[in-house]
Amino acid sequence: MKTRKAKEQIAKELKEKFEKAPLVILTNFQGMTVAESNALRRKLREAGAEYKVVKNTLMRYAYPGTPVEQIKDAFVGPTGIVFAFEDIVAAAKALKEFMEGEDSKLQFKAAIVEGKVADYNMIKQLAELPSREELLGQLAFTLKYPVNAVAWSFENLFTKLVTVLENVKAEKEGAA
Repeated sequence: MKTRKAKEQIAKELKEKFEKAPLVILTNFQGMTVAESNALRRKLREAGAEYKVVKNTLMRYAYPGTPVEQIKDAFVGPTGIVFAFEDIVAAAKALKEFMEGEDSKLQFKAAIVEGKVADYNMIKQLAELPSREELLGQLAFTLKYPVNAVAWSFENLFTKLVTVLENVKAEKEGAA
């Protein structure tokens, strides 16, 4: 049994995570085995997220004054929390894949994305976005394209100029 001081420390840490995490998803893990729970934690950790299971009574001390307070009614029954701090798209993808996997007993309860309440459809849409690396690649291509277009235009312009000068030279030599 945890002491009052330990419980206060857990509530304080949860509150900090609720305040900092741009993505917080509440799940119902009832019926999951320990192996399934460990697989979920591993999958989320690979995506840069974490999964915590804490008693609802402790969570009630942690959410006041945070964006998670908007979904306080979801803290009923077995509740697991997904926290994503860096790449929220990767975390949403990992959770969606796990939830839609064969024999998954994990259920969505509620979520907060960037301080706003989100439903499961919003999480699925977030999961369908390109990854951070893909977006950076698209941005690099977009930034590089105008430079390449200008370089191609100059090359094409110089090619045409040389062709015109060669034609003028050929005409002058033919006239002489």
